[in-house]
Amino acid sequence: MNYQQLLKNIKQNKLSPLYLFAGPEQYIADMMVGNLIKAAVSEGMHQLNVMSFSEKDTEISEIIEICRQLPMMSAYRVVVVREEVGLMRTSAKETVEAFSDYLASPEPTTILIVLDSKPDKRKKIYKQFIKNGELVNFEKLSLVELENWMAMRLKRENKTISSRALRHAIERSRYLQSENVNVEMMDHWTAQMIDFAGSESSVSIDTVEAVIPEAIDDNIFKMIDAAIGGETGQALQMLDLFYHQGESPFGVFGLMTGQIRTMTEVGMLSERRISVSQIAKQVKRPLFVVKKMAQRCRQMGLLPLKKMMITLADLDLSMKTGKIDPELAISLLMMRLSRQKK
Repeated sequence: MNYQQLLKNIKQNKLSPLYLFAGPEQYIADMMVGNLIKAAVSEGMHQLNVMSFSEKDTEISEIIEICRQLPMMSAYRVVVVREEVGLMRTSAKETVEAFSDYLASPEPTTILIVLDSKPDKRKKIYKQFIKNGELVNFEKLSLVELENWMAMRLKRENKTISSRALRHAIERSRYLQSENVNVEMMDHWTAQMIDFAGSESSVSIDTVEAVIPEAIDDNIFKMIDAAIGGETGQALQMLDLFYHQGESPFGVFGLMTGQIRTMTEVGMLSERRISVSQIAKQVKRPLFVVKKMAQRCRQMGLLPLKKMMITLADLDLSMKTGKIDPELAISLLMMRLSRQKK
């Protein structure tokens, strides 16, 4: 089930003795832990009936002992086992057997919640858990879900945001494209936007851009785009800025190679009459970046980009074998890109 179904079950007081909270959005999972505790144990009884384990060396016997205890002045006891314990990934025979026995016959007055973003589905414990308990998947939110999440978060603070600014915030964050960006980060940025807006009732695009940093690969594309557009001086200034920010020549070169490879892919997909929005989903890049890439591909044509990929491979070998200084190689690459302008 997803977290929406879990919320519905909680409201209907349909509680299970076993929950496995899996998936990347553990921030939302933590919120659901709070909702389950609130539904199962009155606030004054938390100290007596809510227990959380987060230490790696926690013994399974200790967890089971707590689970088997009857609640005190409450209908339920809640036991939370954090991912750090490693319970869903263990291969220790005694632990597996003891926990499997508990899963086969859980205490009806205990709600056991185990959190693991990537449980090993091959393990006996996992199979036993989903057989006898409830698996709740906390997957990344869809575009609409994230828009609603952020809009409601802003509304609680009496702030509004236009559809354009909201979409820009999501695109700039790379939430939909990157595994490294989660709801916790989005919530943090939303809180910062609220603070940055101050007395203003609405969050503007300027506020979005002031709070959410551009992804480095988007900035790398801006540098490439400047070079292709004939603005070599600006491109070289941006290159120097990357170095000052601590990026190595090899790191910059790798990112440039990725961007030019993506540009080539965008050009090939565009020739097949695939829509820009579909291409953006396929290459996992923001729509506004893909639009710019498609425009550059039309200006340059695919052949120069394919030749550039060969040049990149040659430069990569020359840098790694010490035949050319990496910083000089990238500067020469910029010059070559500037000659691609039609």
